[in-house]
Amino acid sequence: SSGINAEWPLRPGEFVEKLLERHEEAELYVLRARLNKLFGFITKCFYDVHKALELDPESGQALDIVNELNKSAEDCRSVAVNQALNGNITEAVNKITVSIDTNPTVAEYTVFRGTLLRQQGQYDEAIDDFMRALTKVSESSKPYHDALRQLVLTYNDFAIECYTKGYYEEAISLLDQAIKRERNEKGFYMNRGDSFRMISYLSFALADYQQALELDPHDWVIISKISLVHHQYGIKEYTNKRYAEAEKCFTTAITCNSKIAQYYVSRAWSRFMQKHLPSARADLIRALYLDSSIEESVMLAARLYPNQNIDSILTANSSQKIVNQMKELVAGETNSTEQVVLSSNTLAHEPLAEENIAQFTSWMENYKASNNTVKTVLQTRPSLSQPVPKVLAHSKIDQRENSTCGWMRKYFNSQANSVK
Repeated sequence: SSGINAEWPLRPGEFVEKLLERHEEAELYVLRARLNKLFGFITKCFYDVHKALELDPESGQALDIVNELNKSAEDCRSVAVNQALNGNITEAVNKITVSIDTNPTVAEYTVFRGTLLRQQGQYDEAIDDFMRALTKVSESSKPYHDALRQLVLTYNDFAIECYTKGYYEEAISLLDQAIKRERNEKGFYMNRGDSFRMISYLSFALADYQQALELDPHDWVIISKISLVHHQYGIKEYTNKRYAEAEKCFTTAITCNSKIAQYYVSRAWSRFMQKHLPSARADLIRALYLDSSIEESVMLAARLYPNQNIDSILTANSSQKIVNQMKELVAGETNSTEQVVLSSNTLAHEPLAEENIAQFTSWMENYKASNNTVKTVLQTRPSLSQPVPKVLAHSKIDQRENSTCGWMRKYFNSQANSVK
């Protein structure tokens, strides 16, 4: 080689480049492809040999190189699959990267690497791979749909990580991207609703939960989330001393989910502040039966039942009708209509509030109608200024304080839904 360098002022690759500038021939591209392969520039080799086939589709030398490249890419893919099955994800990524370099037109290779990167939590890189894969195939092909599905799941996974670290606005931005591409996945709406709720965008949270409920009207988790938003609305009204409005919000929360002690405590306080003492006592009994450890209920009991302990309140004759209803509720023996009766203003000596049954029926009939405004609500929400983070900080994030009770914060902090 020293003799060649002495004789030729240009290196072999540069010499071929000069020739190609003058004469674009298949043989010259094949020659440059071999040189690139020899020096490890495998992707350049791939493009050179395909350029040669464009010029001469019958070129035997070019076809031989293509066959070699395809076999090498498939061999690396097989190794990558085996490594992934054995849990060696890093090595699997390295091997499938060789396949991509060897044949960059195969979308399946890029999708596979993106899936591995998603498993490793390298969401930015995974998203880039899926986006590249989408450009390599037609929209009607299976690889396209596989890449699209993996892309939206990666947006969701990334959003969940942002959510758990307190980056709620970034989580919303990511879920916007997921929902833009997949509008029929209820979990995406639930997760975005959770994120909206954490930054007190309650109307948008409720709209997302209702959209999720539209996709699955029988999902109890979604209905429970809707109840939590209505309870938080009630907390805001109560804080502003609008006790009658707060009571309506708490009643709606109970209508959706009548097994949460805190809802009854909150409504009992709103009724107490309006001096509706019999109905406040009824709610207090329900709350104490479900959970007698809530501090607010103990404080209210001291006002509504002076000089009585919890056991004496629950065992009093006037409390037995409510207690028996709650026993049926906890045992799961009540249907949805009977559960609404439990949220009425009844003690043993009070009539059943049939208007609550009508309220429940009306809510179930009208929630779909309210979804007609969901798209408008979401389209008119203010844009979020913070960009999606490329690298998440792993330092401890100070959680912002919310105006609701601590149990609700704990609930939502654990409720990001992973979609598989």
